[in-house]
Amino acid sequence: MKTYEYWRERETGQIWAVEFVDGIVVGCCGPLDCDELEQRFLPTLDYSVERAAWVEAHREAFDLCPTLLA
Repeated sequence: MKTYEYWRERETGQIWAVEFVDGIVVGCCGPLDCDELEQRFLPTLDYSVERAAWVEAHREAFDLCPTLLA
């Protein structure tokens, strides 16, 4: 099952869209501009598979974006 969330990178404050399949990061998109941060956009963003492994391995470097919970 695919799900999507907005994550904030702790070090930089940048916002990323993260795509999951069965709870595993399979894609990410970002950093994003403020005008792109709407729940309805999450399934339509251009997710990168190449960065997904790095995001998955560094989950502790991110927080779920509290104002943009899916």
